[in-house]
Amino acid sequence: MSVDLSELKRSDFPSCVRQGLRKLEEVLHMPPAVHLHDVQQHIMDQFIFCCKDSSSSKIRAVGPVEELVVVRELGQHLGKIVDTASRNSLFITLFHPSSHDPRTPHKLRILSALVSLAIATHNVSVLEATAVWMQQVGCLSGWSGEVCRGLVQDYFQLSPSSPPHFAAALRALPSMAPLFTANLITTLSQLYAKVGSGEVCECPPETLVSTVVWWLKGAPGVPPHLALAPLTHPLQGVSLAMTAVPPIAPLMKWCVEAPFFENTENGSEPQGRKSSLPKLMEAEGLFEKSMLAKASPSESNDLYSQLHLSILQTLQNVPSVRARMTQKQVLCPKHVTSVVDAVCDRIRSCGSEYEEAVNMSLDRLAQTILVALHTESLSGSLSDMWDSLHRIPKHNRLISTLLTTREAR
Repeated sequence: MSVDLSELKRSDFPSCVRQGLRKLEEVLHMPPAVHLHDVQQHIMDQFIFCCKDSSSSKIRAVGPVEELVVVRELGQHLGKIVDTASRNSLFITLFHPSSHDPRTPHKLRILSALVSLAIATHNVSVLEATAVWMQQVGCLSGWSGEVCRGLVQDYFQLSPSSPPHFAAALRALPSMAPLFTANLITTLSQLYAKVGSGEVCECPPETLVSTVVWWLKGAPGVPPHLALAPLTHPLQGVSLAMTAVPPIAPLMKWCVEAPFFENTENGSEPQGRKSSLPKLMEAEGLFEKSMLAKASPSESNDLYSQLHLSILQTLQNVPSVRARMTQKQVLCPKHVTSVVDAVCDRIRSCGSEYEEAVNMSLDRLAQTILVALHTESLSGSLSDMWDSLHRIPKHNRLISTLLTTREAR
């Protein structure tokens, strides 16, 4: 079956982007054929992403203005697609990443800008499609992380002149796109937690932590059990196998390593910069309108205590949603082992003045594991996890209780 591209070849930028998206949709609805993959790639290269010279096979980078126009056209087109399956298929085709494809960095940069715009403009269609894409490539993958790095710059490292509607857009995310928000939390927290890497956690921006706490605490209109959305949200029209990864493990690593953070100033923000995103108010879970200055150690500890409590409450709520879960495992034993190993490294490298921090860290670690075991949120082969717990240089009362629990099983 041949595909007529003559109309596309006569189109100027940016009309070629609009027509290219329509033509790509048509091709995706055709019966599968070997040559159609090459046609799809040609349409994306020449007419949608405009990243390939028509006279050669070389990949080129378009200018920043052209890139913004492509982002706008993508957002408008995807926002008009009513059929979820068609939208997901088009989205995954457009942004399919590969470590061997030189187009991938260009596509991920455009995708990051597209998601940032979708958050600000409440483009639910794009956010829902992005959530499916994140589960397809893996929320803990470098590709998801690369897309979300741009969101950190846009929403969590802003100048004081940033528009106030950015904060309002973040507040609306959980009720507007719960699956995207849950996957976003997973990826954003992994950027700093580095679960599975063998490295200790980096101190995340204070505004990011406070926003995650606000999302998980559940303000009016926020869906319950937000952190479990990847396990309970149906993905209609998606036939590709996707493993749901809740944000529990990376957030758990944040909490158990937070007592060791020597500097409460955001490690990823430049010195002296203040964020225009407001801080969480403890009383009502609303964003404070004043700018967030450097937090005191007690305020920072309180923030991570709230986050730790949200994790425990999420795990306690697992039995109530288990019937709707797509998989049994909420916490991966390998990820928990990675967290325990990082805590061991922290304890070995600190002095006696960190005794209070060690106890707080071990308490949070033991509490999370105990609740996860009680609610059957932690399943599979646990031998490596137990071995890592025995290797902790210092045991406190709760860790001893946890190890005793294993012996009693």
